[in-house]
Order: sequence, then structure tokens, then C-alpha cells
Amino acid sequence: MQLPYEVTVALRYMRSRKKAGISLTSTLTISAFALGVTALTVVTSVWNGFEAEFLDKLLGINAHAVVLKRGDFFRDHEEVADKLRADPAIDHVAPFVFSEVIGQSAKGIQGLLIKGIDPKHSLKSPLAKYVSKDPAVQRGVLDALPVATSTSAHKKTNLPGILIGNDLQEVLHTQPGGVISIVSPYGGKGGQARTKSFEVVGVFHSGMFEFDSRMVFIDLAEAQAFFRLYENVTGLEVWTKNPFESKDTVFMAARQLDPEDPLAYDVKDWSVTNRGIFGAVRSQKVLISIVLFFIVVVASFMILATLILLILEKDREVAILKALGATNKSIRRIFLLDGQIIGLVGCAVGVGLGLAVCAVLEEYGLKLDPRVYYLEHLPIVVRTHEIIGVCVGAMILATLAAIIPAWAASRMRPVDGLTRRAQVKAPATESPKAPRAA
Repeated sequence: MQLPYEVTVALRYMRSRKKAGISLTSTLTISAFALGVTALTVVTSVWNGFEAEFLDKLLGINAHAVVLKRGDFFRDHEEVADKLRADPAIDHVAPFVFSEVIGQSAKGIQGLLIKGIDPKHSLKSPLAKYVSKDPAVQRGVLDALPVATSTSAHKKTNLPGILIGNDLQEVLHTQPGGVISIVSPYGGKGGQARTKSFEVVGVFHSGMFEFDSRMVFIDLAEAQAFFRLYENVTGLEVWTKNPFESKDTVFMAARQLDPEDPLAYDVKDWSVTNRGIFGAVRSQKVLISIVLFFIVVVASFMILATLILLILEKDREVAILKALGATNKSIRRIFLLDGQIIGLVGCAVGVGLGLAVCAVLEEYGLKLDPRVYYLEHLPIVVRTHEIIGVCVGAMILATLAAIIPAWAASRMRPVDGLTRRAQVKAPATESPKAPRAA
């Protein structure tokens, strides 16, 4: 199959005049374009990884959504939980108690976020996988949280159990079997602080410093007794089949809990409770992508300059083509194709280099300080639709950059191209000097 002559001429113009390879200006322009696409590919993949890793860590410790009672104590939580479990879009539901306390050991002290959980429901939640990969160890640690019913080998005293993070373990300088005192300003007599001792029965590791250094878990009944809530709970944690639809799913289910007052329960999904951190990640991703996109914009100006130089170099050939009958449309198409060829090759090389860099980073990893970035390593998530979006945007810029040179080339008259080159090549002649008079 024979290619249209415009394609053949466009490819020929990209070659070097002295050898069969690509010309130096074309190589430099393609390289600049490829570097811009490479930078965008790597950066978007890194920020996608941050977003996905944050979501995985957050939903590993927290539920997809929480259901709270408006303006009243949450007494009937078991009945409400049974109604929510009847929804086929909801995976499982668990009651919880949540508060802020101070944790103190013999060698350290730290402000904590304490959560009372039901061990039998926690085995179904993602929290269990952060305790251990062994299901038997998971069950043993969680069964050791209650004080009265525990027969777990993880228990060494008659104190209620507590589950702490690995970073908190370093701060408090304690080990499983050690004792931690929990101090709360609420619930004491006469406005005094309330204190209770717990035995460390296990250590979880989520990989997110904010959780591993501050979050602790105790048995739900122990939390109710410690904070004097009696049978009340803070709310219900809800896990849905699809976390990205949890807000609508749980909200619709909560409206049907009380027909007389559809707004009796308040629903907060993970995107609301963690709005700050996800907003920061997404805004930084957008800003950095915009900044790096200017690399592609600069490369597109290089395409414009390269094509202008190409027209000045090929003006005689363009004039001959027009003299042989080439239309203005064909000339425009030739130089538009040159710009698009540079963009296409630059995108292909850039995406290839970007994916190679992402593969190296994913294979060998890049360690991060969890105290600064909340994560222990640099995550990479490559999304095909974003790579396609980067390439489409780059090709649009390449095409726009080629429009002005292509239009200028199509407006060239054959006589101008031939005359200009003849004037440049014609040697200058000097008129003979008249002889001097004697």
C-alpha cells in the first residue's frame, strides 16, 4: 500500500541532509517533548500511588462510613445495626466508642485516640490484617481484649487488653505483656481524671505513622465502662461493597431507619472525615501536573521554531512542489504532519521512559520518612486513562504549534521560493572600474 505523497515528503523533511538519520533539530525537539511527557507520566503515577495508599491505609483502620445519632444517646445500636446489615450493598456493621485520652507507661507518655471495638466484628474488618497475616494470631490477639471472657494465650494478667501501633510501642518503650495506664479527663468523680490500666496484647502495623503512633484499640464493653456510657456507643462503623459509593449507600439506608424522622441519624463517609488530607493530596497533584505540563508547552514552542527553520531550509522544495501542482492544503498537511510526527514520537518515547522509571521505583522502592509523608515508601500506581490524557494533551499542543508554520508555508508563492534561493546563491559581481585619465 502506497502512502500519500504528503506523508512521504513529511518523513523525508525530518531526515538529515548529510546522512540517513534524523536531523539534529528534530532529535532535540523530540527529546524535549519526550522529557515533558516522561515527567508528567512519573508524577501522575506517584500522586496516584499516594492517593491509593492513603485510601488503603485509612480504610484499613477506619470504616467506609460511620452512622451517628443526632442529639441523643445511641442506645438502640444493635437494632439499627441489624437493619443496616439487611442492605445487600453493605458488607458488615460494627459498634464503636471513640475518645481522646493520654497513654502512659513506665518509660513514656503520649496523647492517644482510643477506640472501643467488638472483637468478633473486628475479625471481619481490615484491621485484622495489620495485626498479623496468620488468622490464628489475629483471632488470638483480638480475643485477648476482653478481661472476663478471655482465654487467649496472648494474655498474661487479669487486666483488660489493649492493641497498640508499632510506632507507639517505640514511644512508650513497651512490649506485649507490658502495662499501659489510660488517663481520661471524662468520667471521674468530682471532675477528676479517670485512670485505668491495660495490658498490651498485640501490636499492629498499618504503615501510616498517624495511626501507628496514636491509635489504640480496646474491647467495646471496657470502653463503655471506662467512659461510663453504659449501653450507649459513639456510633456504628459501616463497610460497604464499594467504598467509592459508601456515602450514597449508607445515606439512603440511614434515611430508612426511622420513617418518622429520616434525619435522625447522621452519616459521615471516609471522604468527609479525611477531607483535609485527601484535599491536600489532590490539590498538590493538580498543581504539580500543571507546572510540569509547561515543560510540554515549552517543547511545543520548540516544534514551532523547528518547523520555521525547516520551512526556511526547504523553501526551494516547497516552491517546486507548488510549481508541480501541490495545493496549499497539501503543503499545510505536510508541515502539520511534521509537527504531529515529532509529537507522536516524543509521546511514545516519553511514555516508555516514564513507565520504565515507574517500574524501577516500584521494584526497588524509595524509602520515605513516615513522620513527614505518613508513608514508609514511595507508592506507584499507573492509570491508563491518565497516560492517554497526557498523550492527547501533548499531541494537541504539538498540532497547535505546527499550525502557524504550516499556514506560512502554504502561503508561499513558487516564484518567491525560487527567487530567494537564487539570490542567496548568486555570486556578487563588481562593475569594471573606469580607467583614470592621464
